[in-house]
Amino acid sequence: MELLNHFNGVDEFLRILDKYIFKELLFTFIAVLLVLLLITFGSEATKLLADAMKGEVPASVVLQLLMLKIPAALEIILPLVALLSVMLAMGRLYQDQEMVVLNSCAIGPRYFKKMTFTFLLPVALITAWISLFLTPWSYQQEREIISQAQTISPIVGLVPGKFNSLPNKQGVLYAKSIDENGQMKAIWLKYQSKDNDLLLVAPQGQFEWVNNRVVLVLKNGYSYSGLHGDKDVTVQKYERFEGYLPELTPAKMHAKIFEKPTLELFGSEDLKEQSMLQWRLITPLGIIVLGLLGLKMSKSGPREGRFGKIFFALVMYILYNQLLVVGRDGISNGGWPVWLGLWPVAVLFTWFALTDFKNLNIKKLIPLRSKPL
Repeated sequence: MELLNHFNGVDEFLRILDKYIFKELLFTFIAVLLVLLLITFGSEATKLLADAMKGEVPASVVLQLLMLKIPAALEIILPLVALLSVMLAMGRLYQDQEMVVLNSCAIGPRYFKKMTFTFLLPVALITAWISLFLTPWSYQQEREIISQAQTISPIVGLVPGKFNSLPNKQGVLYAKSIDENGQMKAIWLKYQSKDNDLLLVAPQGQFEWVNNRVVLVLKNGYSYSGLHGDKDVTVQKYERFEGYLPELTPAKMHAKIFEKPTLELFGSEDLKEQSMLQWRLITPLGIIVLGLLGLKMSKSGPREGRFGKIFFALVMYILYNQLLVVGRDGISNGGWPVWLGLWPVAVLFTWFALTDFKNLNIKKLIPLRSKPL
C-alpha cells in the first residue's frame, strides 16, 4: 500500500511538473513570437507604404497585402522563436536554482529533451502546413490582389505630378492633380502602338465605367497623331473624348517558383523547383533542431546572466539559415546533389544539440597507438 501511494505521488508530481514546464515554454514562446512579429510587420508595413506612395501598390489593398505576408514571415521567424523561447524558459530554471532541485530529484536532461520535443512537435506540424501550403497560396493571392485592384480601380495606381506608365508599356499618362473623386486636371496622355501614335492633352478628365469597361474621359482637349514616322501630323480639337486604356485587364500571370503549389514541385526535374521543394521540407524540421539547440544553450551557472547567450543564439540561427541558403543555391545550380538535399545541415545541428561534449569520452573515439616493441 505504501509502495502504491509512493508511485501515485510520483505520477502526480510529474503531471504537475509537465504542466509547469509547458506553461513556461508556452508563455515565453508567445512573448517572443509577438515581439518578432511586431518587428517584422513594422518593416513590411514601411515597405508597403513606400510602394503605395510611389504608386506601385494601390493604397486600398495595403492592409490585405500586409496580412498576406504573415505566412512568409512566420516561416522565417518561427525557428528563431523556438530557439529563443526554449533557451529563455529553461534558462530561468537555471537562474532560479529550480533546475538544481529537479536534478536532485532524479529528473535529468533526458526528461527536458522529451518535454521540449513534445512541446515543439505541434509547432513543427503547423510550420509544415504554413511552409508547404499556406505560403505559396499567400504569394499567389498577393499578386492577384494587386492586379485586380489596378484593373478595377485604375485611379489608385496613378500618382499626380508623375509620368505613370500604361499597361504593357504602351504609353504614359500624366495628371497634374487628382482629387478625392477621381477628377484629374492638366492631363497629358501619350499612347503608342504598332498601328497608332497618339498624343492627347486636356485640362480635365476622369475614369468612367462604360459597358463594364473602364474608359478614360477627356474634355475640351486636343489630339495629335502622326508625330513619329512619315505620316502627316493631324491635330484635332474635341469636346469629349472616350478611350479604352490598352489591356486594362488582369495580365496573364506566370507563377514564380515560390508561388507554385508544393504538389506541383514533386516529380519536377527542374533544379530550381527541386531546391524550393527541399527548402519547404526542411523548414518545419528547423523548429525541432533549433529548439533542442536552445535547450542546450539554456544551461548557465549562478553568476551567468540569463540573456548573456542571446547573441550567440542569434549567431547560431544565422549560421543554420545561411547553410540552408547555400545548400538551396547549390541544388538550384547543380553544385549539390538533389537526392542529398538539405538534410545534412539539420543532422549536423541536431548532433551538436544532443551531444554532451563534457561527458564525451574522447579516448573511446581515438584509437590507441600500439607501443613499439
